[in-house]
Amino acid sequence: MASFCDKVDTYQAALLSVFTGKPEDTEADLSKLLHPSFTQRNDTTTRNFADFVAHISHIRQVLSAGSVDLTVTQFLRDGNQIAERHTSTMKMPDGTVRKAESFQFGEIAEDGRIVSIIDTMLRWFTCAG
Repeated sequence: MASFCDKVDTYQAALLSVFTGKPEDTEADLSKLLHPSFTQRNDTTTRNFADFVAHISHIRQVLSAGSVDLTVTQFLRDGNQIAERHTSTMKMPDGTVRKAESFQFGEIAEDGRIVSIIDTMLRWFTCAG
């Protein structure tokens, strides 16, 4: 089945879409990308689908439209496995800008949505807006 996870440009657009939209639409928006059994693990936290929805909804409430940008710099897909590296910037409400470089490793369900993601951040730093 064709999926947004098939190509770098559609995957990047999907990642960016996570941070756009109304907070009250977060669950519906993420349901298009993430399988109901989705889990996300990062350097400090493991979240199930409901926890991830709450996390992203909060981000959508706090950040203004267009305050997140990201670029996928490396992308590989092999069967149901995916690996990617991206850089991102996030403009915070106080005007500071956070920049990060992240690696993601994941698994894709048969229906084309993401079942699991393991994230790790290589760098995270804040600079003046």
